[in-house]
Amino acid sequence: MKKQLSTSMTFFYKYIFPTVWLTGFGLGSIMVVFSEGIEGLPFFIGFFIGFFIFYHTSFRAKEVYIDDEFLYVSNFRRSIQVPLRKVKAVSEIYFWSPTLIFVEFSEPTDFGKKILFIAYFQMFPTYPHPARKEIEQRI
Repeated sequence: MKKQLSTSMTFFYKYIFPTVWLTGFGLGSIMVVFSEGIEGLPFFIGFFIGFFIFYHTSFRAKEVYIDDEFLYVSNFRRSIQVPLRKVKAVSEIYFWSPTLIFVEFSEPTDFGKKILFIAYFQMFPTYPHPARKEIEQRI
């Protein structure tokens, strides 16, 4: 039976939140730069820093499920299943909220050699995250 390892909020974190934040902060930054001139430049720089962070986290996030044999990975447009024997390494960024988990494969998949997913929420965070432990125990 498949078990979901990624948060049920993946769609929100991948598409909705970045779109709303980047649109709002981007428009606000443009308005400040046009009204304040060079003094509004820090807001514009903040927009690019925000875009950089979203690009390396939310935009790359995948929806991930696991069973006894496969890791099921989806980007909401297409899905693949990767045999667990092809999982090379699992790591996480613990001090980021929500927790980001990286899965590296021994050979390239349709989503590349490394994927990222946003782990499900824990009321009392532990290290390593149970989703990471789940993958590591099955490989």
